[in-house]
Amino acid sequence: MLSTTPVRQNFLIVAALITFVLLYTSFRTPSPESDSLSYPDVDDDLDETARQKPPKPHHDTFVKDKMLQHIQNETLGFQEIYMISLPTRTDKRDTFAMQAALSSIKYTQIDGVEGQMVPAKALPHTMNQAVNAIGCWRAHLNVLQKIVHEDVASALIFEDDADWDVSLKSQLVQFARGSRYISNTTHAEKAHSPYGDHWDILWIGHCGTWYHEEDNRRMFVIPNDPTVEPPSYRQNVDEPDMEHWQGGPSGDNQTRIVFNSKGGICTAAYAISQQGARKALYHMSMMPYNSPVDWGYANMCMDKSVNYTCISVFPQIIGVSRPTGHTSKNSDIGYGDDDARTVEEARSQHIVYSTRLNMDRLLRGETIFDSQFPEITGAEMHIEEIGAAVGHIEVLRVEDLPKPKSKEGEEADVEVEWEKEEEGIE
Repeated sequence: MLSTTPVRQNFLIVAALITFVLLYTSFRTPSPESDSLSYPDVDDDLDETARQKPPKPHHDTFVKDKMLQHIQNETLGFQEIYMISLPTRTDKRDTFAMQAALSSIKYTQIDGVEGQMVPAKALPHTMNQAVNAIGCWRAHLNVLQKIVHEDVASALIFEDDADWDVSLKSQLVQFARGSRYISNTTHAEKAHSPYGDHWDILWIGHCGTWYHEEDNRRMFVIPNDPTVEPPSYRQNVDEPDMEHWQGGPSGDNQTRIVFNSKGGICTAAYAISQQGARKALYHMSMMPYNSPVDWGYANMCMDKSVNYTCISVFPQIIGVSRPTGHTSKNSDIGYGDDDARTVEEARSQHIVYSTRLNMDRLLRGETIFDSQFPEITGAEMHIEEIGAAVGHIEVLRVEDLPKPKSKEGEEADVEVEWEKEEEGIE
């Protein structure tokens, strides 16, 4: 008869091993990817809105792109971010510091310039602008000088009253996809910037912009975007014709487009490359020059001989904050009679889910934010829904080509309209 002792021993060894494995796994440290701690007493206190899990934004798939991932960093995918502010406007500096901190943005503060402090000998010999316009021009050129001197590859330049939606980084992912397309960056993985190569300026925050007639068939279109300012509230010096997307029974009033631009007006926020900064510093300081700084950029976009590549987005991504208080606080350049201005409630132009106007919610760590236009968009929306829009390429047929509202885009005519518009909206 064969002995059963070895079989029994093997059985006991296997059973012991299984018991050990079960005991070990029952006491393992929870993995953050697979396990989560539950607090029933806290969960019971949540209201129904907080319990609802919002839809997963489909733009997450694009963040897998290694270059687009850089947009999630503290400089939004640019090498540097600068913010221009007069030292005396501590109120604006306070607000911008809070806004940037709550958006996880790191920036370098650049002192604004009082125009009367710029000596005549430091101006282009043809310069004949108001003193405040000279100060604004010089402050922006000081940033350009810094970019050129320090060989900064790309920079985003803010003015201190800039405001943006709470979903800024998601918006910029889509804008970057559009910028790549418009700048013909066909191999995005080899680009030096997540926004593509071969661009000089990106008009992200403006108060008016135009198409470039020689390349206005190629568009990057972002439909159904909750962050698009409703048409009835838009106040711009000029703007692209959006009828192709907004018109008809199935028109979408929440469409944003990225396109080859003939220029823009106002400088709440714009990005500039090293080559763009060099061209701008040369043309706006070393050559005969007599324009506000934004028109200097616009003129380079219009002038074929400069070969200045400009890319715009409309409606704009960066807006302008108007805090509660006397409206004379709004502008350091100044439009209209300050004595005739009144006290107004806080608002932010060109954006929907304002970071500044939602600052209290951000400080409390909330993820549902108020809209400036509740009668159109609804009162509030979850952050993942706010930033869920995804864009696509469109090549328009000739018969569908949009037309700018200003036929010529002449500086003198639009500047007059700009001053009237500013007096009405600031």
